[in-house]
Amino acid sequence: MDIDPTTLRWFSAVATELHFGRAATSLGIARTRLSKAVVELEAQLGYPLFDREQPGTQLTDAGRSLLEAAPELIVAADERTAIAAEEAARPVPFRISFVPGVTITKWTTEWETRFPDIPLVVLPTPGDEAVSVLRENSVDVAFVRLPIDRDGLSAIRLYDEVPVVVVAKDNALSILEEVRLAELAGEHLIQHPDEVEGWADVATEMLEGTRPDLPEPASVEDALDLVAAGTGIVVLPHSVARLHARKDVVARPVLDLPETQIALCWLAGDPSDRIEEFIGIVRGRRATSSRAPATAPASGQGNTEKTPKAEAKKPRTGAKGAKGAKGAAAKTPRPLGTARKPRPSGGYRQKGR
Repeated sequence: MDIDPTTLRWFSAVATELHFGRAATSLGIARTRLSKAVVELEAQLGYPLFDREQPGTQLTDAGRSLLEAAPELIVAADERTAIAAEEAARPVPFRISFVPGVTITKWTTEWETRFPDIPLVVLPTPGDEAVSVLRENSVDVAFVRLPIDRDGLSAIRLYDEVPVVVVAKDNALSILEEVRLAELAGEHLIQHPDEVEGWADVATEMLEGTRPDLPEPASVEDALDLVAAGTGIVVLPHSVARLHARKDVVARPVLDLPETQIALCWLAGDPSDRIEEFIGIVRGRRATSSRAPATAPASGQGNTEKTPKAEAKKPRTGAKGAKGAKGAAAKTPRPLGTARKPRPSGGYRQKGR
């Protein structure tokens, strides 16, 4: 049982003096306060320390035992108090998680420059745990790859990634610079078919029911081992394929698949000052700029905001229309989650042409 060291010192003073008044005077506290502390200590221990049926102030057997043990107990209690105070004074780290393929160095470096006294904890997280570590309060913010279950989360969309197909180096597809989904129809998809949008509609193995009943690879490394062996193909975000690049496989962009979206997420509600500061860093706000509130939807829809780009320059006086410097009309941003418009048939090029 942990006993407050101050209470132990007060008890020791009474037990030594055998007089509450003299003990209170030596401690510089009121006698009533000292008496109350002793009564509370007896209640905590569950037995009396002083025999109140005897005249004067007399210790019980339990009181004498506690008096003998008090010096050692006080030293141990002081050590616990010092450790607790040291831990309380230690700065609480800011915790960040990120999924494979996402590079966050520029943001963590900026944080360390602005807040050198607040340590960072950076946690690489598998894609299927990207949200759970946030909901379990294991991290403050998380870099995730959409789509995710956004219930109770707020998010800022950062950038989009091109999907690529990874094939063996000697696969005929490797001579192309870019492909379409239909050109992959005759291949075996190593990963689960649901992971590639539209695969069930074009793949021969799905349409003819000839897909082999093979176990799914446990990791990206395992999947690439199968690709290199000529077993099949795998479709990955470009950054993940680049992270696991190897000499016996090649990656080619798939033009008509939706791009993967990377977002910064945190728990919905009013974000803490630290989260606000990190959001500002990710958005590109300077340390001297005023801080704008982050979008933090509380509904289950979890609206996603994309990091704003710099405001476009106004055209010079006399410029015609709203065209840019080269006369090209400004592009309208693609809606969230949609694929790029496929090029006309034959729009891909063979490598080297």
